[in-house]
Amino acid sequence: MAVTTCTPTSVHNAGTVTATDSTTSAPFAFAQINGEICLVQLPSPLVPSPFIACDVRLFRHELITIFRYSHSTSFHPSDIQILEFLDERTTLYEEDKGTVFLSREAVARMQRLAALSAYSPSRHYQPAVMGFVRKAHLTAQGARPSRMARIH
Repeated sequence: MAVTTCTPTSVHNAGTVTATDSTTSAPFAFAQINGEICLVQLPSPLVPSPFIACDVRLFRHELITIFRYSHSTSFHPSDIQILEFLDERTTLYEEDKGTVFLSREAVARMQRLAALSAYSPSRHYQPAVMGFVRKAHLTAQGARPSRMARIH
């Protein structure tokens, strides 16, 4: 899956890369931060350089399609990956309450992104060392509960 960093000119949406709309103020997006998929609000002009910190507002998932403002923070562009910008038609933002309502389709896309992120090979691959496997691999398969088990 292709991803973009916090830069102003590209958007990942369903496999195509297009230019962002300059009239959109503070766009919402799904982003991967520290391995987690989050709903974020990006600054109105996005960061012009990959070397400058990107300020984002993070929203926590409260109920089915409701997200509430959590906090603002800054990330280095290498620490955040914008997975998909959300269309204005899929979000309703009540700024005075700090609440974002997403369409059910947008929530379903976020859940798919989270599922793909949870099962990415880079997060789960742990090579066997000298014929041994880690306990985590064995307990998932119902094998011996010892810390290390010999591969036969």
